[in-house]
Amino acid sequence: MNLKKFDPFNNRQARDIRNKLSKSFLESLVEKDVSVFQKRTAGYLQQDLEQVYQIYVKKRLGKYDEVFDRIEQERIDDELHQALILWDRELYFEMHELLEKIWINAVGNERKALQGLIRAAGMKIHAENGNMKAAATMGRKAQENLQLYKGALKQLNQLGPILAEITETLSKNG
Repeated sequence: MNLKKFDPFNNRQARDIRNKLSKSFLESLVEKDVSVFQKRTAGYLQQDLEQVYQIYVKKRLGKYDEVFDRIEQERIDDELHQALILWDRELYFEMHELLEKIWINAVGNERKALQGLIRAAGMKIHAENGNMKAAATMGRKAQENLQLYKGALKQLNQLGPILAEITETLSKNG
C-alpha cells in the first residue's frame, strides 16, 4: 500500500504508531527518562516502514526531543503547563492524552475547563487530518467550555493563544 498521508483515522498501522509513540512519550515525561520514547522511535525506524510512517516517526522524535529537553531544563512538573508546551509544538494528540489523565479525576468547573482544552486538541487533530466539519464541531464545544470555565484553571493564564486558534479555525470552517 502506497500511502500519501499519515491518517490515523482510517489506517490501523498509522493509528497504532501514533498511539504507541504518544504513550511512550508520556511515559518518558512521568519517568523523566528520555530513553523510553527514544527506544520506541528507534524500534520503528529500524523496521522497513513505508516512507509516510518513517517521516511521521522522525518528526515526532524531533518534537519529543525538544519538548522533553524544555520540560527537563525548566523543571516543569505541572501537567497543565506541560500540555501548553505540547500545544506550542503542535503535539495535539499527546496533549489530548495527557489532559485526559487529569480530567478523569477533576470535578466541577475544573473538569469542564479541562474538557475544553481536550476538545481544543481534538479540534486540531481533526483539522490536521482534513476533517474540518469535525474540527468545527469540536472547536465550538471547546470555545464554549473555555470561555465559561477558564477561571477554574487559575494556574493557566496562557489560554489566549489557544482561544485565538479556536476562533480562527471556526471563522474558516465554522
